[in-house]
Amino acid sequence: MIKRLFLLSLVLVLIFTSLGSISFASNGDFSDVPVTHWAYKEIHQLRDLGITYGIGNNKFGMGLKITRGEFLAFLVRLMKWEIKKPEKGSFLDNTNPNHNFYGIIETALQHGAIKKEGDYFRTNDPITREEMAIMIVRTMGYDTLAKQLDFLGKPFDDVSRNYGYIAIGRDLGIIAGDGKNFHPNDTATREQAAAMMMRMYNKLNSPLEELHAFYAISSSSQIDKFQHLDSVSFGWARIEYDESSGNVIINTDAKDNEYYIPTAYAEVIDKASQNKLSRQLMFFIKDQDILDPVSAKRVKLAEYIVSYPEVRKTVIDQMMSMVNKTNKHGSEVEFDGVVSDFEGFKGEKLKLSYNEFLAELKDKLSETGKKLYVAVHPKRKPGEAYFDGYDYRTIGKIADKVILMAHDYAAVRLNDREMASGYTDTPLTPLDEIYYALKSITDPVSGVEDKSKIWLQLSFDIVQWKLKDGKVIRNEAYRPTYEQLYRRFTTGASLYYSEYSQNPYAKYYNTEDGTDNVIWYENQRSVAEKIMLAKLFGIKGLSLWRLGNIPDYEDTPQLTLNLNIWQEILKNY
Repeated sequence: MIKRLFLLSLVLVLIFTSLGSISFASNGDFSDVPVTHWAYKEIHQLRDLGITYGIGNNKFGMGLKITRGEFLAFLVRLMKWEIKKPEKGSFLDNTNPNHNFYGIIETALQHGAIKKEGDYFRTNDPITREEMAIMIVRTMGYDTLAKQLDFLGKPFDDVSRNYGYIAIGRDLGIIAGDGKNFHPNDTATREQAAAMMMRMYNKLNSPLEELHAFYAISSSSQIDKFQHLDSVSFGWARIEYDESSGNVIINTDAKDNEYYIPTAYAEVIDKASQNKLSRQLMFFIKDQDILDPVSAKRVKLAEYIVSYPEVRKTVIDQMMSMVNKTNKHGSEVEFDGVVSDFEGFKGEKLKLSYNEFLAELKDKLSETGKKLYVAVHPKRKPGEAYFDGYDYRTIGKIADKVILMAHDYAAVRLNDREMASGYTDTPLTPLDEIYYALKSITDPVSGVEDKSKIWLQLSFDIVQWKLKDGKVIRNEAYRPTYEQLYRRFTTGASLYYSEYSQNPYAKYYNTEDGTDNVIWYENQRSVAEKIMLAKLFGIKGLSLWRLGNIPDYEDTPQLTLNLNIWQEILKNY
C-alpha cells in the first residue's frame, strides 16, 4: 500500500511532463503562461519540483492536447510497472508487439488503470476530461468505490454517466467545472492536467499534522506511545443518573464502571506532561434510561441532560470542577480540556439541544482557557439509519476539535434468517461508508467549515462468527482481542481481503468445538486506505480509540500478517 502511495504521488506530478523534446530552461516563468492564468501556480510548481521544463524554448505548451496513448505511456512508466507483452493484444488497434504503445496498453490493462470496455483502445484519440478523471480514479485504486458511489447522482448537470468517478474527483477537489458543468467530452489540455495532478500531489504529499489518542479502560501497556502523540484524552469519567438521589452525577470509581480513575493516575498525567501533550478528560454518558419528569416517559440519560437548562448547568458545573481540579487517590491534577462524548442522538430537537449544551460548556471552558473536543457519529448513506442529531456546522464553530467516529459499522447481532443463511459479511469499516462520512463532515455547506478541526478516528475492533453446518450458531458476535487474534493467526488461519469493502477477514476451522469461524478485523492495508482517503479530503489529524488496543505486531520472514498498524499510522507523520 505504501509503495502504491509513493508511486501514485510521483504520477500525480510527473504525468504531464513534456511529450516532446525537453530542453532545460531558466528559473524564470514559462513565457507562454501569464501570471494571471488560473493554472499559473500549478504549472510552475511542476517546474519548481524539477518535473518538467516544458516543450522547449522556455514554453510550457499551453493549450496543447494529449492523446490517450501518450497519457497512458507516462502513467505506466511513472508507476514503474513492469512492461508486459502478451502474445496477443487485447484491443484490435493494439496487435503489433513492436509498436511503442503495445506493452504499455497491455500493462495498464493488467493493473486496472484501464478496462477492456470495447474492441478498440483508440490510442491516438485526444483524451477527454471524463477519460482523464476515470484513469486517475482507477490509478488510485478506487474503481470499485466509484461504482459504489453512483447513488450520489449527477456531480454536474452535463454529466450523464460515470457519476462515481467524476464525483470522487470533485469531492476530493481534484477536478472542477465552471459552476454546474464539467464538460466531460472536451479534450484535455496540459494545463488542465497539470492543475489536477498538483491538487492531488499536494494532498497526498502533505503529512498529517496531529495525532490524538484515548487512554481508557486498559491502556497502560502502550503508555510508551505518548512520545508520538500531540494530545491524549483520558476516559476516566462517566456521567450517570443516581436513582437514589435523583441526580445526575459523574462517577470516577471503579465499581461497575470501566471509565474510572486508576490509582496511579497521577503518574500517567505526569508522563503526558513530560511529553508536552495536551491533556483532556473525556466524559462518557452511561447508556441509561430514566424517567423524564416532564413527559413522564423513559428517555436516554444523554437526551435528558441536554434537554433541560437546569440539568445542563448542573452537569457542566460538575465537569468544570473536575477539569479545573481533580482530587483523587491522594493526588491533585488539572486537565487542559474536555472531550464531550454524548452518543446516540437522533432528530432535530436533540440536535439543537446539544448545540446549546456545547455552547454553554464552551463558554465555561473559555473562562479558564480550556479546550473542547467533541466526538460525533458519522452520517450514513441514504437509506441507512444513523444517529443524525449532530449539527456538524455548528459543532465545528463551537469546538476546538471534532472527532469523527467513522467506525463500528459491522453488524454485531443477526436475526434468525441471517443466522440460518450463514450470513457473515460484516466488515468493520466499509470504504464507501468512510467516504460518505468524510464527504459529509467536510461538506462546504453543512460540514465543519474549518477542516483543520476534524480528526478521523480509527478504532480497532474485531467481529467473529461461528458456524456449524453452514449456519451461524449465535446471534451475537464474539469480540476477541487482537492479542487473541494474533495467537490464532500464528497457529493457522486463512487470511483474505475484501476489495469491495477494503477490509480484511480470516477463516479457520476450530477442531475443539467443530465450528467454522469468520473474523473481520483491521490490518495495515485497511488502515492505510482510510488514512489515504482522509488526506484526500483535506483531513490533517487522526484520533485513536484506544491505547492498549492498537496492533503493533511485527511480521517475520516466516509469517506476514500485516498487523503492525501502529507503524502504518506513524508513516503518515
